[in-house]
Amino acid sequence: MSTLLTRGVGARRVREADCRRADGPTLDDVLSRAWEVLRAGLPATCPACGGELAPRPSATAANAGGRCIACGTTLS
Repeated sequence: MSTLLTRGVGARRVREADCRRADGPTLDDVLSRAWEVLRAGLPATCPACGGELAPRPSATAANAGGRCIACGTTLS
């Protein structure tokens, strides 16, 4: 998989491996953890601002995601 980054007039291709940091979690790690916590019915950390994602109940037994109290980001 590759991503096209554009900045100003020029553009360059960046491989997925170039975006990984050895000293921190990946985006997949952060989102997976947020889903895990929300599905348990607990507030999770917002991946956008670090605020609190409040779980949103659904008609089924599992939660339907969450909404950040601070910035309004929705995880669904």
